[in-house]
This record gives sequence, C-alpha cells and structure tokens, in this order.
Amino acid sequence: MTGKAGRLLRSASGLTVLFILLKLPVSGGFVVGDLLDPVNGLYRTALRADRFDFEELSIPALSDVVQVVRDSRGVPHIFAENDRDALIAFGYVVAQDRLFQMDFIPRSASGRLSEVLGSGALSTDRFFRRIGFTWAAKKNIEWLKSTGSIQMDLIDWYQTGANAYISSLRPEDDPFEFRVSGYRPSLLEPVDAILVLQYMTYDLTYRGDDAHYSALMEGLDEEEYNRLFPQFSRYFVPIIPPEEEHWTSTANDDSLLRSQRVVDRLSFGFIPEPETFAEGYRTGKGSNNWAVGAGRSATGYPILAGDMHLSLSLPAIWYEAHLVTPTMNVYGVTIPGTPAIVEGITPTTAWVYTNTGSDQIDYYALRLGDDRKSYFIDDRLEAMDVLIDTIRIAGMDDVIDTLYYSRFGPVLFDGDNATAIRWVAHDTSRTLESIWKMGHASNYDEFEDALRYWDSPMQNILFAGRSGTIAIRSTGYMPVRGGESGAGVLDGSRSANEWIARVPFEELPHSILPERGYLTSTNQQPAAEGYPYYLGHDWRDAYRSIRIDELLSGKSRHSVADLKSYQADVHAVQADLFVPVLQGIDELSERAGRVRRVLISWDRETHVDQKEPILFHEFLSTLKRFVWDETIFTEHVIPADSRTLTLILDKPESRWFDRVSTPETETAEDILRMTLEHVAEKYGDELERGGDSLRWGEHHQLVIRHLTRSTALRALWRGPYPFPGYRQTLSPGDNMMTTSSASWRVVVDFSTNPPTAFGVYPGGQSGNPFSRRYDDQVTTYLNFDYNALQFPAVPEEVETGDFSHHLTLIPDKG
Repeated sequence: MTGKAGRLLRSASGLTVLFILLKLPVSGGFVVGDLLDPVNGLYRTALRADRFDFEELSIPALSDVVQVVRDSRGVPHIFAENDRDALIAFGYVVAQDRLFQMDFIPRSASGRLSEVLGSGALSTDRFFRRIGFTWAAKKNIEWLKSTGSIQMDLIDWYQTGANAYISSLRPEDDPFEFRVSGYRPSLLEPVDAILVLQYMTYDLTYRGDDAHYSALMEGLDEEEYNRLFPQFSRYFVPIIPPEEEHWTSTANDDSLLRSQRVVDRLSFGFIPEPETFAEGYRTGKGSNNWAVGAGRSATGYPILAGDMHLSLSLPAIWYEAHLVTPTMNVYGVTIPGTPAIVEGITPTTAWVYTNTGSDQIDYYALRLGDDRKSYFIDDRLEAMDVLIDTIRIAGMDDVIDTLYYSRFGPVLFDGDNATAIRWVAHDTSRTLESIWKMGHASNYDEFEDALRYWDSPMQNILFAGRSGTIAIRSTGYMPVRGGESGAGVLDGSRSANEWIARVPFEELPHSILPERGYLTSTNQQPAAEGYPYYLGHDWRDAYRSIRIDELLSGKSRHSVADLKSYQADVHAVQADLFVPVLQGIDELSERAGRVRRVLISWDRETHVDQKEPILFHEFLSTLKRFVWDETIFTEHVIPADSRTLTLILDKPESRWFDRVSTPETETAEDILRMTLEHVAEKYGDELERGGDSLRWGEHHQLVIRHLTRSTALRALWRGPYPFPGYRQTLSPGDNMMTTSSASWRVVVDFSTNPPTAFGVYPGGQSGNPFSRRYDDQVTTYLNFDYNALQFPAVPEEVETGDFSHHLTLIPDKG
C-alpha cells in the first residue's frame, strides 16, 4: 500500500471516535470491526483504489461493443457505435468513480438523508421537502413520460449503465463513504437525475432574503430605500453594451415592468434559510466567461475561456469525460448523475456558463381561512392541497409531517402566518434536452436552436465556434410578473400578482458577433437600466465586469496565455474606488498615517505575499460596519459598497455616518479617520516591524471540504492553502477562509482542428480518497496551471501514460 493510502487508513481507523464526539449521524449498520478487517476492511478499499476488475465486461442492454480508454488522468474516453450505448457506458464509468456522489446529491435534495444517516439529518430533510423538491421532481418525471421527451431516454440509458455497476458490487467493494456510514448504495431511479438538475437550480437561484427586503421597505421611507437599495447597480459593465441592445419598444409595457417598491404588503412568516451544506444562491455566485473573436485573437480564430464559481468539494462537483459516436463528439465536464456533458467542447463548438443571478423565486404572504387549510384569493377561499409525508429515520421511528401546497407552490407556516413559494425549480424543465442538443450542434444556428429548450437555472451561455462566431445569451425561464415585482414578500391574496408569462426567447439579452470583437459575463446584471423586463433588484457592484472589460479592451489581440492569465488575475477593483478617498484624510496618529500611506502606494493586487490586502480588508470591513451600524441594516441587509462610496463622495454629512454607539455626530471624514485608526490599532505594530505576519496568504486561505461538509470526515478535506484574490477579483476569494471559487477553469482555442483546450478543477477523477486521482489536480489548480485536454478520434490515440485501463463493454459474452 502507498504511504498516502496508509495514512488515510490510519485516519479512517480513528473515525469511530470522531463519529461519537461530533455526533455524526450514522445508521445502526456501522460496525468498526468490519472496516478494520485485514482482508475485506478499508485495507481492501485502499488496495483497490486505482484498480479495475475487468478488461472486458458484458452489459446485456448494449446493442454493440463499446471501448472505454482512461487517459493518464483517469478521464474516460468512450467510443460507441450509437448514442444510446455511449450513455450506458457513461453511466457505468461515472458510477465506478463517483458512486457516493451520485447517491448523496439526489438523496439530499429529496430529503432522504435521515433514512441512512439518522436523526441528525432530519432538519435538512425537512428543509428540502418543505420547499418542494420531491414534489416538483415527481411532477417533472410524470410530465416527461407524458410528452415522450428524449430526456426520459437519456436518463434510462445512463442509469442502465450505472445500475449495472451498482448491481455488481459486493458489500466489501462499496465506496468508502458507504462503508463508514453503514449503508449500501441503492439502484438509481429516473427521479434522481431530475433531482441532480434541480439541486443545481437550487444552488444558483434559491434565495430567502425577500423577508429582509420587506422589513427594509417598512423601516425606511421610499426615497431612502430607493437610494440605498436601487434596482440597478452603479459600478458594472453590462453583458450587452448599449450599442448591442436589441429589445423592442413593444415590450416596455406597464403590465410587464413594475416599480420595485410596493409597501402594501400582508404580514408574513419566516422564510427558511438554506442548509449549511447547501447554501443556495448568494450574491455574486456563479462564474466568469469571456471570448475573443478572430479579429481580436492572436491565433486568428476565436478563443473561449470560462471558470464556474461554485462551492468546492472532494469529490469535485465536476467529472471529465469524452463521448464519441457517429453523431456526437463532445469532451467536457458533467455533474455525476447527469446523462450528458454539461459544459463541453466539440470539434467545431464550445460553450461556457455564468449564472445570471436574476430573480427566479418569489414569496407570497397568504391570508388564511379559519381552517388554516385554505387561503383567500381575490376575496374567495381556495383550498390547499395537503400531503401527509413520512420521513424515515435510521434506528428510530418514522416522523410524520404535513406538507401544504397553494396555487403558487409549497406553503410554509410560522404561527399564524403562511408564506407560499413560487420558484422556477417547481416548473417542468427541458434543460437536459437542451444540454443534449448543445452537445450535438455543429454550428451556432444549431446551438441557438438548442438553447430554446433551456429552462432553469437561468444562465449566461457564451458560445465560440471554429467558423468564427462568438455569441452570448442570458438563457432560460425569466418570469414576467403580473403585478408587483419580485422585491420583498408579495401579496398572495391577489391573483394579479401571479407570474403570467416568461420573457420571450428573442427578448432575452443576447449578442452575436459584436462589433467590439469580444464578449464576457461575470454575474453582473445582463442589461443596462433600459431593459424592459424585470430581471431582479438590488443588483450589487460587479467589479469583475469592470476588470475583465479593462483587460479585453486594453489590447488589440489576445493569446491563449492572455486568457489564462485573466483567470488568475487578482486585482481588487474596489480598492481602485475606495483608496483614493483616503488622500485628503489628515489629523491621524503616526501609525494610522503609516497605514494610509501604505494603502495609497499599493498596486491593488492581492497576492499571497503582500501585506496591503489584509490592511484593505480590515479597512473596508470596518468602514461598512461603522457606517451601517443601525439595527435595520445589521439584522437584514447592508447596502452595497457603491452606496457607501456614493455617500462619501456626494453626501458626506449624511445621517448614516453618525455612529449609533457614540454621542458625537460623525461625518464621512470622521468615519474614515476612525476606520484608519482602527486598522492601525489592530495591525500598526506589526506593520512597523516589517509586516511578515501580515502576508495575505497567512490570513486568506482556501479549503476544499468533503462533499458532506462533515468535520468528522476532516481527513478527506484538503487545505487550508494560502490563496490569492479577494471579493470580486477575477480569481475569486470571497471569504478569509475561501470555500467557493473557480470549480472548473477551461480555455479553448479554435485555431487547430480539433480545438486545443486546457482545463483544471480542484480535485481529481476518483471519488475514492485512497486513490491518487482523488486530489491529483489540486496542486495544478493552486498554481494556476492547466492540463492539456485530449481529443482523440479513436481509442488508439488516447495517451494513457502510467495509468492504463482499457475496458471493452460487450452486449453479451456469448
């Protein structure tokens, strides 16, 4: 056994104590002795980490022979005679590498963790059940069956392969997490594939802050609210620049566009916060992408780059694969459990995503009837649908819950108040069909036709092709509200407030072959203030959009190396905006004056060996804490950075600069002075000594947690590592202990055939923690290096290096 495997085995032996001390819920089947068995225990799991039992395997469902060759990094290249057989093989090999992930995500999303992990998971299960995950997924499956959608075929083919692998497993060969948790993997069901896609919709669209905005509306006068929480951002470059605007004036109708402030609200109950291991949407979540056209490319062909910003985990969220059939040749990444390459590259096309961040969820305050099972709509009572729900718990009696549904969606009760959820994740979805068609498109026209099927989560999808086309479209189900906008909790007693339509495909923000020669998106609002449909409210400052536009517009041509360097860029644009206001601040102590001088002379980069970033971080955090110290902000939402800066520049005598905790009346200058003195008090002595302990990498670090986020499985985490970047730098590092960042970096150059591509994610192909391919890409990722992505046309072209596994799948051994 390798030294690494031995270390992990010793760590695993200690998990028993951790399970007890940390009360990690495990089922009654967890037996330590079984794991320490010298033949069939974890030693066996470690020994088999990089071994595969079969060189030839029969899967009767296949119609022809399939060749699977894993390359030097363990990426499977699947060569089949038809798409059906390719997906069967795809499901099989993903299950080989990531079975626990394929089980855990849909199990979590459907609220079924308790049945295998015990009562400690009950609150998580209740959360996902009450917000309507399983209810919606089952509706979606029934709809797909009734329509004869190809999505059902894709799911069936993929799960046939995955279930063939699951059925072949003996208990001693189950993946590590199943063994330490004491339960066995179940066969996949069609609803599981839908739950995986719904989980991503949750991660990128679910937000529960409407109640906070309602409280702000009630606590501030209208003018103040609109000044501090305006609908549109101030500091950003829109995805679609003004010269590329295409929307028609006919869309600008009062029935489609509403003011964001509505003060006539009913009382409302709680809105559940996302669970800790699945945080849902938060501002700024969701990626970078950019592309340069042939005229702005050093290679003479389009170059495309993307990096999706998501929570980092081991096993990684993404899994690389390559599918080749007579009708399909696509390389890219998938989410285990999804029967398609989600973000991909073909010989002639490639595409990358960012999250739009648009408002795709509303909450409605209901006026209940006396029986609390009905509610008023337009002064008429309407009955709720009531479902008795059973939550199974390992080692305990079942828990019975009651779920309620209104015309809007699931209903959440809090005392005498009831709040209903209307959310795109509850609607039927054709997104899987869209992804499948994208992988088969050979040009932009075919690709755009595929985008018409995309529903949720809404994404900015950037395309580049060998023909020279670059294009972007904010794609998906953007609801049109019939009455009030989506800001705050809405009045659920009026049918006029329901969603009445979706923004037409042609009216979604998009650009094709822009005159400026490049396209980019970084989660900023997709269009400027004149866009005729409501996309969201309180759009935050998009510093990344400013930085990448500066880089792309600053050179006439860009190379592959340039686009890679932009993904590693850690220039803090907010420092460009805030540091200049310190120029005129005087009457400082000697230490505070030194802090000011250091910040003013700073190059605004945030590398791990610099001391200025920690000073700026403390300055900006303290400034916002001093300015927005009123309860209405600290308990709800703090205004965006730009609101603070605007007040400093335009209204330095604003009442918001007056600190609650002091008897004096402070101005902007006073607050800036106090903030610098605070930074000096905290870091001044060390700065005077040279500042070695102030190095950014000592304070700002990256950690990659296990998928479960359980501290009992801390041996399976990686990090913390010193990590560059800051909030809203192109290479993002939003928190001092960063757990979300670029989850897959990719760069594609169309000057060769097939395209030359580079990619990396912070993890490895294997989900087995004993495998060297569990985390073999982490160092490459931390160094901002890349792997060359292989695009072989036939099995013999796959470069296997020292990791050689060639699997032949046949329909029948006879």
